[in-house]
Amino acid sequence: MRTEFERTHDTAGRSTARRLALLAALATVPALTLALPATAHAENAAGTAGTTGTAEATALTLPAPAKYVPVQDTLYAAGDTGYLHRRETTDGSAATYQWHGYDGTERTVDGFTGKVPGQQGYYGAGTDILPVPIGVSGVVELRYPATGTSTQLTVPEGQSTVGSFGTTVLTTSYNDVWQIDKLHILRVRDGVTTDTVVDPPEGLRFDQYPVVAGDGAVAVVRFTRGHTIGVLDLTTGTLTPVASGVAVDASWNIQAAVSPTHIAWYQQGMSTARVVRRDDPTGAQTSVAVPSSGADIPVVGLAGDWLLTSYRPAAATEQNPPLRAGGPLKATPVSGGSPVTLLAAAQPDLFQIPGGGAVTVGGADAGDWAVRRVETGADGAPTLRTLSEVPARPAVLRGIALGGGQLVTKEEDSAPRPAYQTRKVTLGAAPAAGPRSEVTTAPLGDSYGQPLAAGDGSVVHVRHDDATQRDLIVRAAADGTRAEIAPFDRAVPPTSGRGLRDAAGRYAVYGGGDERVVVDFEAPGGPAVVQRLSTPAASLWGSTLWTTDGTGGRIEARDLATGQVTPYTVGASCQIRDVQTVGRWVYWDCLGQDSVGGDPATPFGVYDLETGADVTLPARGRLGDGFVVNHDTDAGLLRLTDFHTGTAGAPRTLTALPSVPGWKNYDVDKFGGGIAWLETNGTAHVVPSGVPAQPLTVTAAQAPATYTRTTGTTWTPAWQLSKPATGAQLVIKRKTKTLRTLDARAAGAALTAAWDGTLADGTRVPAGTYTWELTAAPEDGTGAGITLTGSLTVTDGA
Repeated sequence: MRTEFERTHDTAGRSTARRLALLAALATVPALTLALPATAHAENAAGTAGTTGTAEATALTLPAPAKYVPVQDTLYAAGDTGYLHRRETTDGSAATYQWHGYDGTERTVDGFTGKVPGQQGYYGAGTDILPVPIGVSGVVELRYPATGTSTQLTVPEGQSTVGSFGTTVLTTSYNDVWQIDKLHILRVRDGVTTDTVVDPPEGLRFDQYPVVAGDGAVAVVRFTRGHTIGVLDLTTGTLTPVASGVAVDASWNIQAAVSPTHIAWYQQGMSTARVVRRDDPTGAQTSVAVPSSGADIPVVGLAGDWLLTSYRPAAATEQNPPLRAGGPLKATPVSGGSPVTLLAAAQPDLFQIPGGGAVTVGGADAGDWAVRRVETGADGAPTLRTLSEVPARPAVLRGIALGGGQLVTKEEDSAPRPAYQTRKVTLGAAPAAGPRSEVTTAPLGDSYGQPLAAGDGSVVHVRHDDATQRDLIVRAAADGTRAEIAPFDRAVPPTSGRGLRDAAGRYAVYGGGDERVVVDFEAPGGPAVVQRLSTPAASLWGSTLWTTDGTGGRIEARDLATGQVTPYTVGASCQIRDVQTVGRWVYWDCLGQDSVGGDPATPFGVYDLETGADVTLPARGRLGDGFVVNHDTDAGLLRLTDFHTGTAGAPRTLTALPSVPGWKNYDVDKFGGGIAWLETNGTAHVVPSGVPAQPLTVTAAQAPATYTRTTGTTWTPAWQLSKPATGAQLVIKRKTKTLRTLDARAAGAALTAAWDGTLADGTRVPAGTYTWELTAAPEDGTGAGITLTGSLTVTDGA
């Protein structure tokens, strides 16, 4: 079936500029409501019901889920009164540096750049004072952001800044061959910058980036030989060498942390960190196991007598790696013992607070993300205190489908990989949405993967296989199984992806131009192409394929199980190029192929299979049960036309909905009567049509007449319905005696059951012939229920 969405995007003359202009013009237009009075709204945990304008039912509004990856709130420094951070912006603009006080106040730190004159180094650590450079003058403003007061310090000519701790600035100077030969402790006394020179121990030389940790009193520095680190007293200038105990004599991958009581350091690749008492750095060292987190790189910190570890993500090893929320935050007792997990996910940021503890960012997921303070309780165990919540941002949704009351959304970043998410929606006086569940992964981008809901809980889409250069039709069923098939044995460019036309239960229609194929995903031996047609018009209803033989005004119904063809003639003498089917209604459209009078109006309409009458429509659209939905892309409006009486009424507006290039932003549930649309911000809406539905019927059935009973096997009949059913039961009888009553499982507008040839107590029934009876009621309460009967012969296998 060539949908209206595909026709719209294939039509020549609709320029990108006009689409963009329309999007901009409608960005401020509020969503419209249906014309009839609305009933009171209802709310539920999954979504909010709003007014739709139908007389007896309300709509369902479902906000976009949160992005899987939390908003990044990067830390830069932490002191005893607050911390410095920058929170990722929504529009991609540069975030400002903010000082967040532990009292909840937030102040912008103007002029802070994350570095000071010279070179980038280790700045603003363990302090409430931040270094703000004044241009390139070599003057640094040491600013106390909580009060706005500051002190200016001048970096002497020839020195480069490598660290800042409170009112102390560390710089380096170089020898004749540009090796760092000295550290300088700079302070301001009586308005004058003083310089305390620090020489390296004999036989050692400072690393190019010497400072790895510190607070207002001490700094930990690296030497070019990684087997030794140094603890620098910032008050006296005394430098104490410490044997690092690292495995590799390389300084660049050594990190450290300083707390009021301990100093810890860790070399990337080792399984343990070293911890010493701060008041005895050359004393006994304790080795503390560093928990691993896959290939991620541990980052160490301290809180009381606990070693903290967060994790810096390792480089991706695949082209499209899954999204990640972050590694865990763990705490390991310095005295020995197993690590405990403080946060399920956290950014690698770990900044020590001079008075004790650390600041980090993390949570259980994006909806629980926050800046948190790690401290110790009265019992010495680490605890967490939330300092500032980091609200999640909505995920990007780019595709929607609705079938049998199953709402499907193609979501780019609400899960580790792009995925199809589905949920059961029910409309009526109290609309509700069930929990979201992932059906399967989705292709990246908009060209591929626009979903179709097949009415039985399954999702059908197209993906491109780069290895074979083939388009593959994929079906992800409600039971978790997944099947795929290449409809054509020829290469296609990886930019097509729009050949999926229709899906119903086990079948799908695919093709382009005047070529169509029908795929049976449950064919014996696996998915197979069961029909190849030279026609642009093909659609499915249950196990019936609706198409045309090319004769003007001719359509035909082809039973895919028996091959029987039943012809019909509609009121047009043109070659039909689009067919859509819902029960008694067959929508046909010549799409500019009028073969008689060249009528610019180009015939289209609906044929009523019950009365044999044609229904004239005011506009082309997507067929529902007794109505069509038209997306007026020029006006940016979604409209519904009710024709269930045999005469089309005046179109009524459902909502303002701009056209979008590349993805499907609305759908009609031909297995239930709802209409769904998707806003560009990811908000989904589902509204009832307000049109009386046809009675519940069976459109396809798979109820084998024989069952060979073996261990682990069951008789599994299935029925595709015209709309969802409820209260379905399958009764097994021997003559008039009921042997077993089973609840049939509903998935979309389909029912399945399973019987293993036993009674309720597990006793096997004798081999022989039994009868079965299926009963079900329509979920929407419209019309009578169904009762189906049949016979089953049970035999015993090996």
